[in-house]
Amino acid sequence: MLRDIVLFALVCAVGFGAWLLYPQLRARLAPRTAARATEPQDREQVAERLAGLGSWVHELRDNRLRWSDGTFRLFGVEPSAGEPSPRDFFAAIEAADRQRWREALRKAVREGQEMKVEFRYRRPDGQVVWIRMALRPEPSPDRVARMSGIVQDISGMRAMQRQLAASEAKFRDLTQLSSDWVWETDARHRLAYLSDSIDTTLGDWVRDLIGREPWNAPEFDFLSPAWDHYRALVQAHKPIDGFEHSQIAPDGRVFHLQLNGRPVFDSSGAFAGYRGTGRNITRERQQRLLLELEGEIAAVIRDDAEPARAVREIVAALCKRLGWIGGVRLARAEQGLVVCEHEGSPAFQRMVDALPPFLACEASAPELHVLDTGRLAWFPSLDGQPELRSRYLATELGARAALLAPIADDEGGADSLLLFLSPVGFSGDGFVGPIADTLSRTLSLYLRRARAELQLRHASMHDALTGLPNRASLLRTLGERLAAGSPLAVLYIDLDRYKIINDTLGHAAGDRALVEIAERLRGAIRPHDVAARMGGDEFVVMLAGALEHAEIEGLARGILAAIEKPLLLADRAWLLSASIGVAVAPADAREVELLLRCADNAMYEVKSEGRNDVRFFSGRLSDERAEQLQLAAELPLALERGEVELYYQPVLAIGERSVVCIEALLRWQHPERGLLLPERFLPAAEQSQLIREVGLWALRRALDDRVRLGVDRHPDIAVSVNVSPRQLVDEEFVVRLGELLEERRLPPHLLRIELTESALVADPERTAGLIDRLRRLGVKVVIDNFGTGYASLSWLKRLPVDGLKIDRAFVHGLPGDQGNAAIVEALTTMAARLGIQAMAEGVETAAELRGLRALDCDQVQGALIADPMPIDEIEDFLETLPALRRMHLAPVRRAQS
Repeated sequence: MLRDIVLFALVCAVGFGAWLLYPQLRARLAPRTAARATEPQDREQVAERLAGLGSWVHELRDNRLRWSDGTFRLFGVEPSAGEPSPRDFFAAIEAADRQRWREALRKAVREGQEMKVEFRYRRPDGQVVWIRMALRPEPSPDRVARMSGIVQDISGMRAMQRQLAASEAKFRDLTQLSSDWVWETDARHRLAYLSDSIDTTLGDWVRDLIGREPWNAPEFDFLSPAWDHYRALVQAHKPIDGFEHSQIAPDGRVFHLQLNGRPVFDSSGAFAGYRGTGRNITRERQQRLLLELEGEIAAVIRDDAEPARAVREIVAALCKRLGWIGGVRLARAEQGLVVCEHEGSPAFQRMVDALPPFLACEASAPELHVLDTGRLAWFPSLDGQPELRSRYLATELGARAALLAPIADDEGGADSLLLFLSPVGFSGDGFVGPIADTLSRTLSLYLRRARAELQLRHASMHDALTGLPNRASLLRTLGERLAAGSPLAVLYIDLDRYKIINDTLGHAAGDRALVEIAERLRGAIRPHDVAARMGGDEFVVMLAGALEHAEIEGLARGILAAIEKPLLLADRAWLLSASIGVAVAPADAREVELLLRCADNAMYEVKSEGRNDVRFFSGRLSDERAEQLQLAAELPLALERGEVELYYQPVLAIGERSVVCIEALLRWQHPERGLLLPERFLPAAEQSQLIREVGLWALRRALDDRVRLGVDRHPDIAVSVNVSPRQLVDEEFVVRLGELLEERRLPPHLLRIELTESALVADPERTAGLIDRLRRLGVKVVIDNFGTGYASLSWLKRLPVDGLKIDRAFVHGLPGDQGNAAIVEALTTMAARLGIQAMAEGVETAAELRGLRALDCDQVQGALIADPMPIDEIEDFLETLPALRRMHLAPVRRAQS
């Protein structure tokens, strides 16, 4: 468009010049043939029409105007109307231009000079046009008598000028809006011009750069690794788009700048330099830098990197982005610092590697001050920090500045810090602070989370008491080794006579014994072997590598020797031994569970043969053990198929001869083996999480059956359910039990929970708390098989139980067996003193019943009363209760529970 405007202006100028010379041309052509006298006039009219011109003569003597046809057209006057008078013509000039037109005319007449003036004229039709007038005086002897020349309509040119001015103004506005300053270089790429706006944007100090190539200005070195790219662009005369670099002002402020430019060529096509714009993008660049750093840090910590590697990668990322020499993490230690992870240039790495592991520091050291205050420290110049400069060889590394950023600990203080060395010193306001804050905050949260996860992971994979790997950890380790085809041996260790310590000295002494045994195991194995606690007094040792049987036995007997050393507990020596079963992979098994099963079977052989020995797996599982494991494997499917049922055995109150409870007992109608009692299939399930599933099923079914019997018909008969110690480990057990009772709207006092003594021995304090919660819920709690386990009698006074069930072993032979009679009498007397009920199980004869009645036993259970029976039969049995009270007791049957 600009080219069109220029061409139009040239055409107008040529036309205007031609008309200025028109009188001379006409005079020269006058002598030509008269036959062609009308030809110049025709040509004049054609030229006037094409150029938009008109000729003008102002007769000053008689104040009269003479116009050509072109002039009439230009001013919009019909030729037939004749020329207007000078007065009328003057009146048609726009008021704002009249004075200027009059003065130009008077000056031309007075001084005899050419008159040139532009003005606006209102045509008779009301249209306003711009006129350019050029008149030349024709002097007479005494004064100017005539003014003649041309007039031209320049309305189109004026419109174009206005459009061009508007375009230029728009261009200037857009340039100012899209940039902060304008710059130019010469043909040698030296800064030649900077607009005034740069002074307010950066400061007048930037003008000192004029006459210099930017890549040779030291102020441009900071954070500008791309100058080679800029240099290649300008030397190839290519456009510059979005080139970013950084500058440091004399006052230390950091500016991030962006340049855009285009090459300029002169009229001959020779390169003349660059012209472009610049922007101050400091705030944008800093925000972008922070976001990019946060993104890189997030990517590192998202990859579940080991904390030390994560710190190194984060330090490396920051040094790369900022052009810093290197960084190191320093942890607090007594009277000094410990050197931790570090990254940076090779020279920086060598410097840190040469540092002693422990750095002794004065109390006033900058590092300790940052740790004490928890605030960052930025030193734009190390001249005033001789301690930092000498300790980290700053001069040798070319470091001029340093940043110390604290990393907060769990307690709100700082336990470590990051130290960075920079080759350039600058004011850190608004730049270093946010970076240090991002580092400190993000690393602090990450390291605290990593420590917490490490502790949780360690806790989930290690035994809380001994610190040894637990069952889950051992299974994972064995699985990885077996999957890789690595040969190994498994030693299954069970302590002999450990229960004596627990029963005699209590739970705390038993724990100390286990901790000591764990330490002895660690000392008896090789560094690459693994010792784990399976639970209770059972341990497993994994021996890595291919070993001969003799080597394995030698290591196993070394473990036996370590365990047999006396234990000092309660000021006396105690002796323990162990039974060890050995299984070898891949010879005995290639799967984890089967390998442990083989070792466990070998350990049971040692137990059966007298204990305190080592046995290798013989190649087959014992028949009883194999059957237990096989049935445990089939049990989940049996539950789904409905093969497992609950049978119920009544509990009779001796005094009232009334049924007060029915105990739920598991029965498995096996399709091949027939009716199975719990002791056939539950022992193996007790050693796994399967017992939780079975226990929950039994509890749910027992509650459903009790509701089926009718709460209103039998308001005083409770249902009793045995609960495994493994179920008690579940923190949600009591909550889930409450939900089951509420769902069935069964009064809690109609439920009894029976716990074995082993549940008390495992964790008496925790069990006491759980019993208390059950009783607050309204559920009754009874200790089953009391007298045969390992519970201390002293615990009864601390356990909030409702009753104890005397084991059948002490009922047999009453009243003639004086020993059993004495034990039962002691137990019933103790129960009465403690305010709890005494019950007896396994009552098979009337004599036993009479003996128990004489010994003040409250309740009895056994074949004499009734055998365990399905729910349909127990309903019929309860209907016979009135008749039962009037009859003698049932004849003796063989017990099935």
